[in-house]
Amino acid sequence: MQKIIVLDDDDSILEAVSLVLKRRSMEVLALKDAAHIEQHLQSEKPGLLLMDIFLGRYDGRGVCRKLKNNPLFKQLPIVLFTAQTYTPESVEESGADAILNKPFSINALASIIEKLIMKTSNIHTR
Repeated sequence: MQKIIVLDDDDSILEAVSLVLKRRSMEVLALKDAAHIEQHLQSEKPGLLLMDIFLGRYDGRGVCRKLKNNPLFKQLPIVLFTAQTYTPESVEESGADAILNKPFSINALASIIEKLIMKTSNIHTR
């Protein structure tokens, strides 16, 4: 079973995304705060991080950039999502592997997750 961490400060988004992923046989850890994300990533060893861009006092793009610059998490697929406007350059600079605009379809979410997890699996099996 693939483990995914979902990080969003909105309870309803966390609940909805978690339910969808669990129905697709994925293990989900839902987090509301990015404060200790590195510790969660080290202890949980997820296959993917799904994170909102706007996390209250945190900017998901900055969190993503920090994680991608850390050798421990460089290969971790990170998908950002948002309902706000953003510049494509800001997402590219963050190092995110994908971006989803809210509202997104369940199929779009599942497709991106499956593609990134397969890509990562192929890297680890070489």
